[in-house]
Amino acid sequence: MRKSFFKNKRILITGGTGSIGVKILDKLLRFSPKEIRIFSRNEYKQYQLRYKYSNEDRIRYILGDVRDRDSVNNATKGVDMIFHSSALKHVPFSEEMVEEFVKTNILGSMNVMRAALKHEVPKTISISTDKVVDPANLMGLTKAVQEKIFSSHSLQRKKSKKMSFINVRFGNVTGTQGSLFPIIYHQIVTKKPITVTHPDMTRFFISSDEAIDLILWATLKGNNGETIIKKMKATTVTRVADLFLSVLGIKKSYPVKFTGVRAGEKLHESLITEDNLFRTKEKSGYYIVRPYTSGESVVLSKRRPKFKLEQFWSGNPDNFLTDTEIKRYIKNYLTEHKLKNIII
Repeated sequence: MRKSFFKNKRILITGGTGSIGVKILDKLLRFSPKEIRIFSRNEYKQYQLRYKYSNEDRIRYILGDVRDRDSVNNATKGVDMIFHSSALKHVPFSEEMVEEFVKTNILGSMNVMRAALKHEVPKTISISTDKVVDPANLMGLTKAVQEKIFSSHSLQRKKSKKMSFINVRFGNVTGTQGSLFPIIYHQIVTKKPITVTHPDMTRFFISSDEAIDLILWATLKGNNGETIIKKMKATTVTRVADLFLSVLGIKKSYPVKFTGVRAGEKLHESLITEDNLFRTKEKSGYYIVRPYTSGESVVLSKRRPKFKLEQFWSGNPDNFLTDTEIKRYIKNYLTEHKLKNIII
C-alpha cells in the first residue's frame, strides 16, 4: 500500500457515517491526508463520529444528501478523490419503495458524477455489489445503473485524461449494518429462532477489512472505467448459522426457522455477467473487468474467454469457504464489535 498516495490529499466520502464509510475514514487517517470530508444525512451518526474523533482536526463534517445536487457540488469543491459509498441497499425495502432507491442510488450517483466532472476530481471510486449481476431486484438494478454511470466516462469523446472513475464490487460484507452476521447474533442473544430464507441459499462473503483493501487497491491500481472485484468465496447461509452456534458454544438443537425466499432474492449470486468474460483478467487476487471500447461487440467476438461463468457463481462448491474460514470470519466479527464469545 503506497501510503504516500494519500498524503496531503483532500478526500470526500459520501455516506461517510455508514459501515463502509467509517471504515474508509479509519484507514485513510493513517495515511496523512490533509482533509477528509464526511458527507451524510445522518446527523446523529455525525455527532457520534465527532465524539469519537474529538482530537482529530483533519475531519470536516458536512450534512447533506446525495439527492441534492447543490449539496454534493459544494462538498466536492477542491477534493482530490471521492469514495462514493452512499446508497440504499436492503433488497426487501427496494421492492416496496422503488422511488426512494432510484432517487439515492441512481440520481444521487448522477449528482456525484456531475460534481466530480465539474470540479475535475482526479479519482472517483464507486462502491457497488454483486447484486448488479443479472439483477432480480430493484436494489441490484439501481446499483447496476450506478456502475454504468461511472464507467460511462471512459466512452466519452471529450473525457479528461486527468480523471478516472472506477467501480468496486462487493459480496456480503460481514458485520455491516443490517447484514447477516449482526442479524444472526441479535436473534441468538434475544433467544429468538435464527431465520433463514432457504436452506440452499448461497452468498459471497468478504470481511470489512478485505472490503477496504479492495477499495484502496482499486484506488491505486485501477484504470478509468474498470470494475474491480475481489476473488471472493461463498457458502450457504445455513452453514453460517450452524457455525455461529458452534463458535458461541450453543447446542445444535437451537431453533432455525426457514421463512421462504423474499421478493427480489435469488438463491445464488454471481460476480460477473457472461459478457464480462471477454473483458476480465485476474491480478493480485482481484478480477478486473475493463470497460467497453467504442464499437466493441462481445456477441461478434471470436476470442475465447479465459474464464468460465461457473467460476463466478456462489453455488459452485469449488468456491465454498471451509468451516475454518467461516469461523474465522465469525470470530473476527465478534472481536471487532466487542461482542460476547459465549452465550449461556
